[in-house]
Amino acid sequence: MAKLPRFLGRLCCWLGFHDFRVIDKTFGFGDAGGVEKLECRRCGVIVARQG
Repeated sequence: MAKLPRFLGRLCCWLGFHDFRVIDKTFGFGDAGGVEKLECRRCGVIVARQG
């Protein structure tokens, strides 16, 4: 993704358009699948998703 000025990047995060990167990945089998922890590069919010 193109580098945005700090103000526009924060505005995008505030609107819900984050720039995520994977920081941790756990593998699982069957229905459990795996879990990924993602962190936004601009605002630092961390979310987990089942993948």
